[in-house]
Amino acid sequence: MAKISRVRGATYEREVANEIFDALGVRIKRNLKQYQQKDEGDLILGDYLIECKRRRKIAVYEFMDQADASCEYGQTPIVIMRADGEKSLAVMHLPDLLKLLREEIPPDPEQDVPQGAD
Repeated sequence: MAKISRVRGATYEREVANEIFDALGVRIKRNLKQYQQKDEGDLILGDYLIECKRRRKIAVYEFMDQADASCEYGQTPIVIMRADGEKSLAVMHLPDLLKLLREEIPPDPEQDVPQGAD
């Protein structure tokens, strides 16, 4: 993996970790084992393993645009999709997911503001 891709990925992992902290009050550390071992997630939040992917173009945005446009006031868009031979995936906007997780993951009062989230 090229250095620029690693830096871009690490920056996005920190961005996601900080957004989770802002919404849930839970500090997440990046899983640095991902650089030494295969099949390691980027972030871990309780029982959730979070894989962060940042790419120039992801076709799922077209699906989300359609779901967003179809929503009536107060509805939350979710896209469920499956490629042939693969498992189904559910995609939703991060703030909507954090709203759901807020019900399951209590804030940790001993956590402080994330500092780079590494």
